[in-house]
Amino acid sequence: MSSSDTGGGGGGQGDPAAGSSGVGDRTGSSLSADNIDVPNTFDEAMAGPYADRWLEAAQDELASQLANQTWELVPLPPGRRALSCRWVFALKRNSDGSISRFKARLVAKGFQQKPGVDYEELFAPTTRYASLRAMAAVAADQNLSLHQLDVKTAFLNGELEEELYMQQPPGFNLDEPHLVCRLRRSIYGLKQAPRCWYLKLVEQLGSLGYEPSAADAALFVRRTGDYTIRLLCHVDDLIVAAPEQHVSDAKAAIGDCFEIRDLGPARHYLGLEIMQCPRDGTVSLSQPGYIQKLLDRHSLQNAKPRTTPLPAGARLLPATDTDTLLDDPSSYRALVGELNYLATSTRPDIAQALSGLARHMHRPTKVHMQLALGVLRYLCGTRSFGLRFGGGSAADNIYGYCDSDWAGDPQTRRSTTGYAFILNGAAISWSSQLQRTVAASSVEAEYQAASAAVREALWLRKLAPELGLVLRPTAISLDSQGALSLAQNPITSSRSKHIDVLHHLVRERVRLGDVRLSYCSTEAMVADVLTKPLGEIKFRRCRLALGVVALERPS
Repeated sequence: MSSSDTGGGGGGQGDPAAGSSGVGDRTGSSLSADNIDVPNTFDEAMAGPYADRWLEAAQDELASQLANQTWELVPLPPGRRALSCRWVFALKRNSDGSISRFKARLVAKGFQQKPGVDYEELFAPTTRYASLRAMAAVAADQNLSLHQLDVKTAFLNGELEEELYMQQPPGFNLDEPHLVCRLRRSIYGLKQAPRCWYLKLVEQLGSLGYEPSAADAALFVRRTGDYTIRLLCHVDDLIVAAPEQHVSDAKAAIGDCFEIRDLGPARHYLGLEIMQCPRDGTVSLSQPGYIQKLLDRHSLQNAKPRTTPLPAGARLLPATDTDTLLDDPSSYRALVGELNYLATSTRPDIAQALSGLARHMHRPTKVHMQLALGVLRYLCGTRSFGLRFGGGSAADNIYGYCDSDWAGDPQTRRSTTGYAFILNGAAISWSSQLQRTVAASSVEAEYQAASAAVREALWLRKLAPELGLVLRPTAISLDSQGALSLAQNPITSSRSKHIDVLHHLVRERVRLGDVRLSYCSTEAMVADVLTKPLGEIKFRRCRLALGVVALERPS
């Protein structure tokens, strides 16, 4: 199979590593993603000004597929059909936003697959952000190095069990055009490809002594006599946490199993910027580049910053007949989705605001849009903020806070549950969510919040031994004496007997010693920031307690 005559230059197979090199224009200056349009088709790529770069990337992809024996050319058997395929192009960026390489993927059109015929089981786990944050907290405490690996053409390592056929790649001269590709490995786009890759990963890492965690199947742990190596996987992106002197050996062993790209110390993972500072024993997670892109997109680069995400006491009311609805609600939905990415990854300080704004996606008004843009103005003044783990904080155990805002939703009168769990100085898990049922009293609302917090604590307790933490009863603070009594004592009365059995999980786990509930004053309740808009003074206090602080960038 040879490349077609495309006028973009670069005939022949080319160097397979060419697509991985740094990128600059013909005068040697770097390119920015802003002045390059990513093509949608192979023909469009070959007609553009960077045809030679896209062709190199496509040739690199084909070289990887041939090296992995992903498919072989065969006649299509009678009664079978061949899936269509297409090229997908992308730009890989460095942490500063500059382009590191042009990337091409040959992707099967998996939407043409039929269940029960072309695939069976599809489930493949990916890691939780909480696992990444917990590993960062432990790395700061145990002085571990975080390094990043990228598995090249990861899905091509998975082995297919089904008999599948695919058309030949578009844009290349075919020596035998009547033949089709008999797929041997899980090419990108197949519905079962993620599962095939995960099973292969488990198999290969198992041969090296790694075992998947019971709490997070994407976390792999290898224990030796005097040290432990942890590996966190999100599809083809891997983070290795190990003592500095053992990192190279760990990466070399993984490199013997897969073709990897060693990215060195972890700096950018799943859109998060990672800063490791061995000098003061801290590891920080933040997203300043992402925030800057949002500000640029909405022309708020120089906006006057707000001091809190929402005004104190703000009530997000549903649209009425007299309110002005947005002409294009998709703009509001897109903004809320973009902000929610921050709220679930590194910015618990805006989680409550996004929980409220997300309840009005179906009929957003101009007021809702102004409040959402107000969150963006708050981020304008705190774009350098992020989670900082370590720096002298106690790291021997996980502790949490839970709170509720009784009947705070004006439309349904349901309460909001807020909880946060802290490890080594910053939050590793948090939630701000409307409760499923209406609470008849503030005690019941607080008890439901405690139930949600206990369930999260039980998961964190499963994760703790994998991270090398001593397993003690998980301390959770509440600011309701009534809910505390209900959890610790077998109280049954006309006011409490209707509480759903599910929520008595709290009482059972307190009795078993898995969690330890204690009272704290409302002024000291950190989870208050996750249940309602606060004034500036208390908001700042809660934000600091969650470990969200201004981070100094390396010069």
